[in-house]
Amino acid sequence: MFYVVIIAGGKGERFWPKSVRKIPKQFHRITSEKTMLQETFSRVYPEVEKEQILVVANESQKPVILEQLGELDERNLVLEPQGKNTAAAIALAGLFINKKDPHATMAVLTSDHVLSPKSEFLRALNTAEDVSEKGYLVTFGIRPCRPASEFGYIEIGERISEFFGLEVFRVRSFREKPSPEEAEGFIREKRFFWNSGMFTFRVDVLFEAIRIYMPELYEGMKVIDRTLGTPRERDVMKDVFDGLESISIDYGIMEKAKNIACVIPEFSWDDVGSWGSLSRHLTKDEDGNIIDGKVVTMDSDNNIVLGDEETLISLIGVRDMIVVKEGNRLLICHRDQDQRVKELLKKIALRDDADEYL
Repeated sequence: MFYVVIIAGGKGERFWPKSVRKIPKQFHRITSEKTMLQETFSRVYPEVEKEQILVVANESQKPVILEQLGELDERNLVLEPQGKNTAAAIALAGLFINKKDPHATMAVLTSDHVLSPKSEFLRALNTAEDVSEKGYLVTFGIRPCRPASEFGYIEIGERISEFFGLEVFRVRSFREKPSPEEAEGFIREKRFFWNSGMFTFRVDVLFEAIRIYMPELYEGMKVIDRTLGTPRERDVMKDVFDGLESISIDYGIMEKAKNIACVIPEFSWDDVGSWGSLSRHLTKDEDGNIIDGKVVTMDSDNNIVLGDEETLISLIGVRDMIVVKEGNRLLICHRDQDQRVKELLKKIALRDDADEYL
């Protein structure tokens, strides 16, 4: 059986002040009338039955998930006692799936990406499912349309085969976020693809890889597995998670394993990682401004201004700025500084009243 796991526990810190601890980025409407979580869910539903869709998130996010995904039963939520990055989240979801079907294949999707069209995404997902059945850990390599230095890259090796008209390659290496010069070189070589952070694998193949490359996580999952469905489940899960390393599945497994395959899909994709990335997705006015809410501009261009219906935001002679207001929180920064929002939050966290703003 085929399951879809949506990872929804991220913090989305670069989207502060809209994204905060209680309601992070994936639960907001960023690029459409749906929240990013709803967009992700609608990419696979109803083609994948809702009983086969799991959402992994923090316990505190349960109410907002059930509110936004009314079709989903709370039994389909995999609730972590604390965030320990994607390796632990995926392993925990794998335990729940293994209880239902130890021969299942699972797809892992992020809840905060933008991609289209749906038809091409489903074709790529079908391809990845077939490749996973052959024992591969599968990732999706996005054909780069620009030398992006904010993404990780996948270097492909030999061609494995073609499924549903999509090419599949062995993975030679994973590369960290490159410098602009390195990214230019990757584009020229034409064997480097953006790392989408989406995966498929058979559950048994996943746990074998965890056993080999992340033995502490493997032992922790064995402890949790023995208590699933019992009154001790939550307490044991909390104890185990307290001792787990916070690490992504990329670092923990994908960069080490040998049986990695890469599907090259035909859908467009973007990791909307910061406010500046909205310029690739939202409509601009005649001056190149992206505006939402009560905003008046004069001699101002190439700005991103997101307000609300309570506050009038006015700009005079301003360019290349980001202005975002949400409740009692206001961000003003230059567009080339938007990656520093996480750094700003560390300073805010030092305030005595930090909880009110984070």
